[in-house]
Amino acid sequence: MRDVKLEHFQNLVSVAFADGHFEEAEKEFLEERAEELGLPADKVADIIDKALTLEFIVPDDLEDREEQLADVVFMSMVDGDIEQKEYDLCLNIAERLGLKKADLDEVIALTKRLWKI
Repeated sequence: MRDVKLEHFQNLVSVAFADGHFEEAEKEFLEERAEELGLPADKVADIIDKALTLEFIVPDDLEDREEQLADVVFMSMVDGDIEQKEYDLCLNIAERLGLKKADLDEVIALTKRLWKI
């Protein structure tokens, strides 16, 4: 049986490590998200150790896909804004999740409103 929470975290790690390293803000977000998802520390450490070889796993459920996109956007904007390369990565992930550019733009706009950016 698939562990959707573990797959979600694995996808976040693969996105965070896409540029070859973790920023401190990304690391803090990942730690908080792992705790929220109730993931055991040993599994979290194992996933992070394998960051370079992780494959992106698309969830079956639309709600899970939307939640993953929101987390990816959050992680991309954690420093206050979204750079073009981060936007392109988010768009790529949205497409892999079966979502559209309009869905991504809506998530970004909502995040900006929530953060009052």
